[in-house]
Amino acid sequence: MMRFLVVAIAGLLLWAGIWIALPLPRTLTSPPRVASLTLQDRNGLVLRSTRAGDGSLQRWLRLGEIDPDLLEAFVAGEDHRFYEHHGVDPRAVGRALKDNLRARRVRSGASTITMQLARLLQPGAGRTWHGKVIQTFWALRLEAHLSKQQILEQYLNRVPLGQGTVGVDAAAALYFNATAARLSLGQAALLAGLASGPSTDNPFVAPDRARTWRALVLGRIGRYGYANADALDRASREPLVVPRAAPPFLAPHFTSRVLQWLDTTANGGTWRTSLDLPLQTALEAEVRHTVTSLSDRGVREAALVVLDNATGELLAWVGSPDFWSDSAGQVDMVVSPRQPGSALKPFLYGLAFDRGYTPASVLPDVPRAYPTSTGPYQPRNYDRRFHGPVRAREALASSYNVPAVELADSRGRRQPAQGPARRGIRLIDAQRPVLWPGAGSRQRRRDAARDRQWISGSRHGRGVARRGVAHRWPRLGSTSRGGSSVCISRICGSGARRSRGPDRTNSRFRSRDAIRLPVPGGGQDGHESPFHR
Repeated sequence: MMRFLVVAIAGLLLWAGIWIALPLPRTLTSPPRVASLTLQDRNGLVLRSTRAGDGSLQRWLRLGEIDPDLLEAFVAGEDHRFYEHHGVDPRAVGRALKDNLRARRVRSGASTITMQLARLLQPGAGRTWHGKVIQTFWALRLEAHLSKQQILEQYLNRVPLGQGTVGVDAAAALYFNATAARLSLGQAALLAGLASGPSTDNPFVAPDRARTWRALVLGRIGRYGYANADALDRASREPLVVPRAAPPFLAPHFTSRVLQWLDTTANGGTWRTSLDLPLQTALEAEVRHTVTSLSDRGVREAALVVLDNATGELLAWVGSPDFWSDSAGQVDMVVSPRQPGSALKPFLYGLAFDRGYTPASVLPDVPRAYPTSTGPYQPRNYDRRFHGPVRAREALASSYNVPAVELADSRGRRQPAQGPARRGIRLIDAQRPVLWPGAGSRQRRRDAARDRQWISGSRHGRGVARRGVAHRWPRLGSTSRGGSSVCISRICGSGARRSRGPDRTNSRFRSRDAIRLPVPGGGQDGHESPFHR
């Protein structure tokens, strides 16, 4: 019997040795796909932060980026012989066995930092005797394949620290509005104290318990020589948490759209967008002011998009005057379909120029009725006047309706929609007849902004880049130097504009539409894309 027992123990130890020597699974220690995400503007200003679908907030930091006080606090508070043992602390195990036998239950686990990491990597290993055995074997295996520094990095980025935070950086952001790269000694001690009871001892739930744990960790820091008495005294008098400002939620329609573009289950961390926050803030105020000043004329809503004509980068995106409005503030009119109106005129004229018309061609601006399924349609210009024979360049630059309708009717009522389609711009209900102004094909304001890229000669636009790979807007059609787009660009950017009545200038195509907007800070980070990690 004794011989059989010896053989069984030897076999078990042999099996354990082989299992410990096996390489770790590749995905076991890989940084998790962090679903919590932070969006920044082009200069690194935070626009919005989100949590994961399960409500957790997690950010991964390399060990070299973490404040040394934090490393020392966790080692002193959780496992002061961390650098001496190989995953299991024999002295702590002996003490725990004595305490547990006296209490006849698991009262002290003797868990080292490596054993705690094993429990985080293998959640099935709980706090029972069976779980402790599993943790022990996994701790030995981790120590056999990872350095102490790697183990610390894994642990500090995976340890839960209350209020849904996972890892020291997320906890530092929540409790102190700071990063784990720069913390005070008192803040480091508080986070280390939360490791044993993150749900019940965090300062938002039980401030007194959190203060007690911080004092306990500070005592251990002094006992093991990580700080002097003066530093410990200052740390003990620090406030538990700092006043928290409301988390940023800027450019709400834009950030909401970006989160829809991104697969947040596969992408996380910090992403920088092409948005220019100072410009965005100024234009939000301008939209609100404009709607207020025109409220007596029944104006209630407005939207605005600014693109860099040269690159297609989105610089500003205002979907409504007030995102928090009780009525329709959260309706993003940038992407809401609407009748495109004069936005399609450049494409109509471009199509005509491609088929024999020239900017000097004469078009009629005279009263005329067109038969439609709903009765005769009589177009009018915005200045309520007819101008007789006008050249195409003047009709387009002044955005006259009557010549455009005549041109569309002469070319076939569905053909105007072919101009945008040939250049990669998609219309909704593009098969419906197009007449200005009136019901026809519909377009989104964002696509209307892309129209301006073609008008100004831009070949493509940039949208989103993931991990440094640029994802561009669909390429617009050819805009060769001698082609119709150059004629359109010159006409729409020219000064040939007529008045639309007293003190009213043509607001459809002004010279500013062709201005190449500056790109502040472009390329300063070495990434081609306006949207990168």
